[in-house]
Amino acid sequence: MSAENRMNDMVDSVDDIAAKQPDLTSSSQGERTSYLEPHALLETRDLRRVFSETGEQLEILKGVNFSMGAGELVALTGSSGSGKSTFLNLVGMLDTPSSGEILFKGKPLSKFNDSERDLYHRVQVGFVFQFHHLLSEFTALENVCVPGRVLGTSEHECRERAEMLLETVGLKDRMKHLPREMSGGERQRVAIARALMNNPDLVLADEPSGNLDEANSDLLNQLFWDLNQKFNQAFLIVTHDEKLASFAKRRVVMHKGLIQEA
Repeated sequence: MSAENRMNDMVDSVDDIAAKQPDLTSSSQGERTSYLEPHALLETRDLRRVFSETGEQLEILKGVNFSMGAGELVALTGSSGSGKSTFLNLVGMLDTPSSGEILFKGKPLSKFNDSERDLYHRVQVGFVFQFHHLLSEFTALENVCVPGRVLGTSEHECRERAEMLLETVGLKDRMKHLPREMSGGERQRVAIARALMNNPDLVLADEPSGNLDEANSDLLNQLFWDLNQKFNQAFLIVTHDEKLASFAKRRVVMHKGLIQEA
């Protein structure tokens, strides 16, 4: 199937999805700033997460207090099992805290209605995971376009922004390539471009260089710095990579279920 036909199929299927979603374009964009308080893009207050294991209570997060401002680049480090990914899942609304509160632009996530939750997941926050999760039959360009098309953005606008983002991450000559035709580092850069498609206020990244070799990890580290400088978007990056942590403007450590300044 040609790239044009694949894109047409994608547009048709995505249009079906978008038609079922609430309108998060013109009126909702105003909501992106309505709760903004100075220096408080993301904040957690006494955040706790308890899991029940074979009848026993396992407390992973033990009252985390944390805040970060708009445009900050923050690295969250810590030993395996310390609760870093659990924390990221909570602030990304991929999991629910046992107690405590998470605030985004001054408003508790627990107070979000369905439309605000959709807006949070699809516009205000971008996600980058250790595995790229690209659609195997879509080109790099088509993969980056997907979040925009789900939001209801026109095909022309999506293509224009996707091309700009792929050029920014150094993939100008790889736009028409499928994931299997790209290296691991290139696939991860496509995933980063996809996360930026809807111009989020915050990007959450969970071990983004975890599957990469040293050379590609170094390229990715520099890329996060460059993107933060270029777009002034906030990045919260969970990582074991000391080089990546050193690139961050601020480093915090998860230790015994609490976040501390490094």
